[in-house]
Amino acid sequence: MRILGEVVVRNNGNQLKTKKGSTLNSGGYTNTSHIGPGRVWGKSREYTAPTIQVTIAAAEDVDVMDINAMEAATLTWEGDNGIDYMMTGCAPQAPFQLSDSGEITGTFEGEKVERV
Repeated sequence: MRILGEVVVRNNGNQLKTKKGSTLNSGGYTNTSHIGPGRVWGKSREYTAPTIQVTIAAAEDVDVMDINAMEAATLTWEGDNGIDYMMTGCAPQAPFQLSDSGEITGTFEGEKVERV
């Protein structure tokens, strides 16, 4: 049995230079309890968009401006455990940040995640 240890993240088929620590949130519903005196009256739910959080190596061929300009991209999450996911309609959730430690960090938000 293989446990997830490494992930390759691709943008429209091209591998991003991601470092260890990428995180996939497959999206879905966030439930909220509505509380009364000593009880829960019920729950409501709101859809939460899927995300992929990454740290990218700031190599000379990687431009933070290009990453921030991405729109309607398709990202794939290829796990070394044999389970892969595809997130469609992706764009940066907020502008990615470039640090002097050689890293570009941020989160992509998409419309839908499905197993491929």
